[in-house]
Amino acid sequence: MKSSDEPLISINNAFLDSDTTVLAALSVGVTLPYAPQDVTVTDVTTGQRIGVTAIKNAHTYHAIIVGDLQHLLGAPNDWNTDDDHTRLQEIHPNLYQYTASLPAGTYHYKIAFNNGWSDVIPHENITLTVPADNTPITFSYVPYNPIMQQAEVYDTINNPNAILPNAADTTTDLIAITLDAVPDVTHTLELQLSGYAETSIVARSILDNERFVYQGDDLGYTLTPQSTSFRLWAPTAADVQLLLFESETGGISRQLAMQQAEKGTWYVSVEQALENWYYLYLVTVQGKTQTALDPYARALAVNATRALIVNLSQTNPVSWETDHQVELTNPVDAVIYELHVRDFSINLNSGMKHKGKFLAFTEHNTSSPDQMSTGVESLKELGISHVQVLPAFEFASVDERKPDQYNWGYDPRNYNVPEGAYATTPHGPNRINEFKQMIQSLHQVGIGVIMDVVYNHTFSVGDSDFDKIVPQYYYRTDNKGHYTTGSGCGNEIASERPMVQKFIRDSLIYWVREYHVDGFRFDLMALLGVDTMFKIEQDLHAMHPGLLIYGEPWIGGSSALPVNQLFTKGQQRDRGIGVFNDHIRNALIGNVFAHDMKGFATGDNGQIAEISSAVTGSIHDFTATPAETINYASSHDNLTLWDKIMASSAQASEADHILMDKLVLAILMTSQGVPFFQGGDEFLRSKGGNDNSYNAGDAVNQFDWSHKAKYKDVFEYYAGLIKLRKNHPAFRMTTAEDIDAHLTFLDGPANTVVFKLGPHANQDSWQQILVFYNPNSASTSFALPDGNWTLVVSVDQISEQGLQQVTGTLEVPGISCLILYQNA
Repeated sequence: MKSSDEPLISINNAFLDSDTTVLAALSVGVTLPYAPQDVTVTDVTTGQRIGVTAIKNAHTYHAIIVGDLQHLLGAPNDWNTDDDHTRLQEIHPNLYQYTASLPAGTYHYKIAFNNGWSDVIPHENITLTVPADNTPITFSYVPYNPIMQQAEVYDTINNPNAILPNAADTTTDLIAITLDAVPDVTHTLELQLSGYAETSIVARSILDNERFVYQGDDLGYTLTPQSTSFRLWAPTAADVQLLLFESETGGISRQLAMQQAEKGTWYVSVEQALENWYYLYLVTVQGKTQTALDPYARALAVNATRALIVNLSQTNPVSWETDHQVELTNPVDAVIYELHVRDFSINLNSGMKHKGKFLAFTEHNTSSPDQMSTGVESLKELGISHVQVLPAFEFASVDERKPDQYNWGYDPRNYNVPEGAYATTPHGPNRINEFKQMIQSLHQVGIGVIMDVVYNHTFSVGDSDFDKIVPQYYYRTDNKGHYTTGSGCGNEIASERPMVQKFIRDSLIYWVREYHVDGFRFDLMALLGVDTMFKIEQDLHAMHPGLLIYGEPWIGGSSALPVNQLFTKGQQRDRGIGVFNDHIRNALIGNVFAHDMKGFATGDNGQIAEISSAVTGSIHDFTATPAETINYASSHDNLTLWDKIMASSAQASEADHILMDKLVLAILMTSQGVPFFQGGDEFLRSKGGNDNSYNAGDAVNQFDWSHKAKYKDVFEYYAGLIKLRKNHPAFRMTTAEDIDAHLTFLDGPANTVVFKLGPHANQDSWQQILVFYNPNSASTSFALPDGNWTLVVSVDQISEQGLQQVTGTLEVPGISCLILYQNA
């Protein structure tokens, strides 16, 4: 027991994780058994103590020996975190062991946890030298060494005299406290251990209980001609007040107490149609009162200072009722073009009036000073099927009142409202109407709109609306209360929690129903998790089977989501979801994180296997169908395609750089799967070597439409290949079985890829198609299969009517793709 003048040790964090369990993380561990009378849990709201019946160690570990010895111990391969043959078994809470016999030799190992590499110890591999065959070795993992105050790893060869803890003196820094009553989660609760400073208890996993899971569809506001009702999910709030404002900036007009309702919600109804009024919630939770914006807000004041009540039917453009999504038979029929709303039109030579705005996409017949088509006209000419729009929901990094500010927008503030900076005015409902006009205009020319969505993190925590309303529920936290950062942005959304998952699903459904969007690209999709993504796919394809659903199958940091729940490559098999294929990207142009690294198209002669795999839609790699691979070489992240080519092949001429660019595009358009490229690639867009231009402004990011005239031949080559792909279903097979049956690789010259499609692959009008990739600077020759062949794609021309007839030997220029067909 500490004297009153000694500083108290801290309790790092305490979570109410079930009806009667408090999980407490301690800065200094305690030795078990620990007396319940030394633990005090107080309901501060009532002043009553809640009894404690038990304290136990809360650490559990799924620990595996990984190393170059695993194949000798039953695992299919070494350094395998997924195989349990070498799993350490719990002897007691502070000792886990595994015993095995090994042949004589030198080995290396470490311990991995939870089937992944995010947490391993020690950092460096342990060397294990076994002196004789069949030597028994016991490996030990000690979660908490009270002397070193850290975890330790031992084995009986390296540490034969290690003193291992026994069950009687288990020390732990994570305890589970069992209560004798169920606390009220709307009350302020505190925990104190003898000698430790008191801390608040935060309701966390308890809120996943069914009694707090609201299934209704009326969260947010509901406006009728007679009334306006409001419902907020805030299960831990002690009080919620509705603040109403008649104007965007004026004082409070009315304040109404909301009433606790079912499943953790608060509700109030006003017998008045409050159209064009503004509102906020005043939420009191854990003794703290703050204003918060409704997460389900559908319209906003400038810079999201207040939510706006709108009649959404009044925001519809003329003839909106006849607008509909673009129809696709299969995702492989798509050609996706990525763009940023502002970049697309902001340049002086864009020929568009509404520069940097949604409405730029409603302008037709625009042209540059060179009399080249720009904007939507250029997209039509190019032939793409969909635009993927970088984040266009409300984001936090720009002041909507300052038109010169710039950001990509991967910093969400509100998920259900278009960004005000892209509207002609950020005030009122204009942004909603103008976003709809953009979509309608693109639909009218047969182009779908895919939203780039960022449900993996928010701009901030603590002062975020999520945290103000239900502290720490919407985010993943470790047992010490730290926000985990699988996003690499300081936090990650806890999509596995029922009401977080409901929010994401509700938001996506809302965008489809209200805005007619054609699909979603999920930023850091792996973080959303397997269960959430499966449910999202079911929701969206039940609404519209042709919606495109795809995303990034990776994370940006160490995540608290279990490894087997991360939606990484392979998890999408047979699920109607696509993933970005970084295999083809890196094979084509080299590792994007090493500017000078070459790829197949830029001079690396070691990429034949990867390119061949990608050509087949990666069906023998990580996909079940070709629709699951998004084939790309460049996107907004990293260098543009042109900049990467120049950086990795600095000694080559501009003419050769252009040939490399064309070869990349040709491979993307002739590979099975879904082709994707960054807007501006079609006229060699450069960002001056900036590989992370998220806030670099217009000078770096803008489309320079004068490049279209300068590189007219490149644009025409892109358009010609897109047209060829659209006209010939052989390049768009939909099943692995069809690909295996109708795609055959042929032996070609060194460092080339040659394949044949046919007969009549995917009911193509051409009986046989031959595709030849030659990335070498020197020309080469190839003995064609028997018969007459028609050349349709050469190094600088594309014509489906035929460029020339070829029989016998084909001469293939350096750095080129040739395509020929044959009909019997």
